[in-house]
Amino acid sequence: MVALTVRLSSRIPRAIHTSAIHLNNRSGGNGAKPAEDTTDHNDEVENQPGTETSGGRWRGHATASIRTRYQRRRQASALPPVELPPSFLRNNVTLHASQEQPRLPIALAEDARHPKLSPLSLDQGPSPRLRLYFEAALRRLLARGRDLALDLENSRLNKDDRRWSSPETVARAVRVWDMALDSATHMINAIHPIRQSEHFYKVRPFWWSQVPRILNIGLPGHHDQFPSLVAPLSDQLSFAEQYDYPLAHIIADLPVETFIALRKSINRELFASPPPTFDHKTSKRPITILALSGFGGRSITEAIGQHFAHSMGADLIYLDAYDVSEVVGGYLGQNWAYSRGPLAMLGFRAAELNGKTAGGRDERPLEGQDDDEIDTDVGISASNTSPSTVVEELQKLRQGEYESFSKWENLKIDKMLEQIIRSTNSESSESHTRPVLIHLHDIIELSMTIEGSLLINRLRALTDVAWQQGLPIAILGTSSCEQQSEEYQNAIREFAVNDFVVTRHVQPDYVERYTALKGHAPTHANFHLQKADYLVENVSNITRMLRALDQETPQMPGMSLDSILSYLRSSDLELSILQNSILPAPEIYHLACAFKSQEGEAAINNIPAVLEERITLGPLQQWQGHNLFGEDRGEGDALSGISTAGEDPHTLEARATPKLNEYEKRIASGQVNRENLRITFADVHAPPETISALRLLTSLSLLRPDAFSYGVLAQDKINGCLLYGPPGTGKTMLAKAVAKESGANMLEISGASINDKWVGESEKLIRAVFTLAKKLTPCVVFIDEADSLLASRSMFTNRASHREHINQFLKEWDGMEETNAFIMVATNRPFDLDDAVLRRLPRKIHVDLPLEKDRLAILKLLLKGETLDESVSLDEYAQRTPYYSGSDLKNMCVAAAMAAVEEENEAAAKHDGPHPFQYPERRILRKSHFEKALKSIPASISEDMPSLKLIRKFDEEYGNRKRSATKSSMGFGLVEDKHHIK
Repeated sequence: MVALTVRLSSRIPRAIHTSAIHLNNRSGGNGAKPAEDTTDHNDEVENQPGTETSGGRWRGHATASIRTRYQRRRQASALPPVELPPSFLRNNVTLHASQEQPRLPIALAEDARHPKLSPLSLDQGPSPRLRLYFEAALRRLLARGRDLALDLENSRLNKDDRRWSSPETVARAVRVWDMALDSATHMINAIHPIRQSEHFYKVRPFWWSQVPRILNIGLPGHHDQFPSLVAPLSDQLSFAEQYDYPLAHIIADLPVETFIALRKSINRELFASPPPTFDHKTSKRPITILALSGFGGRSITEAIGQHFAHSMGADLIYLDAYDVSEVVGGYLGQNWAYSRGPLAMLGFRAAELNGKTAGGRDERPLEGQDDDEIDTDVGISASNTSPSTVVEELQKLRQGEYESFSKWENLKIDKMLEQIIRSTNSESSESHTRPVLIHLHDIIELSMTIEGSLLINRLRALTDVAWQQGLPIAILGTSSCEQQSEEYQNAIREFAVNDFVVTRHVQPDYVERYTALKGHAPTHANFHLQKADYLVENVSNITRMLRALDQETPQMPGMSLDSILSYLRSSDLELSILQNSILPAPEIYHLACAFKSQEGEAAINNIPAVLEERITLGPLQQWQGHNLFGEDRGEGDALSGISTAGEDPHTLEARATPKLNEYEKRIASGQVNRENLRITFADVHAPPETISALRLLTSLSLLRPDAFSYGVLAQDKINGCLLYGPPGTGKTMLAKAVAKESGANMLEISGASINDKWVGESEKLIRAVFTLAKKLTPCVVFIDEADSLLASRSMFTNRASHREHINQFLKEWDGMEETNAFIMVATNRPFDLDDAVLRRLPRKIHVDLPLEKDRLAILKLLLKGETLDESVSLDEYAQRTPYYSGSDLKNMCVAAAMAAVEEENEAAAKHDGPHPFQYPERRILRKSHFEKALKSIPASISEDMPSLKLIRKFDEEYGNRKRSATKSSMGFGLVEDKHHIK
């Protein structure tokens, strides 16, 4: 019985021994009650623990002795006074002023300086959907303009009404009519494009992200998107009227519905009253969290928080990991420069866990250490704690069995956090009645560290105390991560158990990518919003480090953001080390010391010298077997897919190149470099349905990531496509065009890259295909001549190795190992493929022999750069070439051109004049050349070819002919009806 009691008691989680002073008994600050009001039984915050048990209940120190409580109060009274730094109050605390506009984050303000090509400048032709969209916007704007005109007239009649004397009222009216003119112009062009001109915008208008989606509505899967794009028009127009910047300029392609829903959620939390049964000792108030992927900057979330607070009439307190590390760490005696404790380095650890630091993403293994034994996702190099230890300690923290700070440190942390919460208080009575919104950025990254988790818990606990005492207060948590690691996603899932978590994928350059996809060159290639965010973050860190180096002169006169921006605007942005990644603490210290050594105003003139000193140094670490300015020049080079010639060395160091094991390096040699490809869909003649289907399968998730974040598309997807048809019909060319235009990485696999003579090695190479594809996400794995790798297992009964190979391939393909690969298979013998392979290829596209009109289009495409004689009739040759594939037609054109060159050489040989023979500037292809070529290049496919009959039979059993009695909608069709194969 005693043993059973011991076992049971050992399983009860112990609460972390954290403590806090009573909010009304703090030293300093506003609103302190007399000391006699504080009694032992009313020590409210003292009984609030710092963590949550696995069951979600808070465990307090209900049995704390009077002696312990008295000792804690005595310790609290001995705490040093708290004074928030003036820089924190200036930059992080915003008191609500209805007449003032929220300040735009620096990166977004810089973005408004650069021109952007409108997607409406593309040659789209008349668009009924676009007309309806701008017609709906214009109708609302004209109605609003009429109301403003009536209000102006009434104001003129009433001499006491001076509202229209306010510049803000006039500015709102001007913005309404500017939007009305813009909408009217685009509505007219959508009806009939009277001119094809390029429209440029610096500030993104209200329709900026919606227009590409409207223009793509004709694609499969877009037919039901139009109502959801028109629904938030009123909110977008109202926002654009009220503020200097439209909503699209602030939230990029974040769905407007998400912004509106989050604003309503925060508004409810801010003005909700605590229920009578709420007790901060035993209860925990859920919070709202927005986690963005695809973008690592903080300007978008910062702007969202500012506009939430302004629209709700609330004061705003902005906190991120750097603010917590500087303010709270400084109060605990830690320093960025010379006393780098866990709290002081919390901001840099958060940036490392986010994947924004170059060192955390490109660590080299120790000699003799296997790549598979390294966990590259955790990356906590700021401490000596191993990833496994961190996970164990976080688990103990959640169970209440971990204590990171001493009791004295807990008291100091609570006092500083309480001072931050009350930092909006002023002498005016109005400030006490205004609500307070605490915007906590980097909340996901903070939760991935021991100290950050404790700070989040203490901040939430003290916020709950203030809420229960009558202060309207709420917390908005945000995070932005370009590429989320597995640990990062796990942290999001843990928050989602108890809190309202919204995750969205955003691309600030969504429209720029769309216009580039349509063949338009970028208009401001030297500007990138994420790089601008990184620049601001690095400059801010240098300024913080300068404060740590010298409290009396916290910032050099020449070391300001404006001076850095002015230098970068006049220089090559690729030379800047401040915008490629977030620099770690040692490099920030190095640059801060260099700036501090400059003399006064002359520092601005020496900014280039300070930065170039670091650039010329190159990577800080050079590893054995690697040259100074780049990665291993062996097999790993094929992975990047981007030429590194002329690139900044620091860019090479900062690039997040995936770490490859031995087998992945062998497979990486098959990666297709998109820059070296010259084939696009414009160079391939195929039915529009075929091209649309390929784009849909490989590019839709890149263009519309929001559509794949919920519902069936978030759980399942079509992960395979089969291109089948006779030889030479353009299957490989279509795959190359997909690689060129889809924006996805292309990994080409063949039997030579998979087969190995040693037992078990081929299976490891097959697994490497999928693990490498996961690292290259988004990735298209292209298998040409797939019948050599994925042939039916019944065909090789005497080869056990083939069965093992295809079993391993099917296992990886079927999702037993998590991958994001899309498998594109091409073959001219689809009937030889294994049945299980066919099941995993739900989309089967028949690329067949071209019909007469298709052969004519192919001939025109092939001969577009040649000069044809009037005697040449391409219609005639299109009619005379039945059973010619696209490859046969290409060979015929090449043969005709060679015949013309041969004729020129014969003429040159017969020339005997005094002057040398002059070759014509451009050759002319005549009918005799094509006749000669037609005789020498016959069709490679005949009517009696057995494989052609088998392909037709396969198409009838598995392809579109199975679902329709008419010709397949994919491909061209075997031949004309009169030539149908019997």
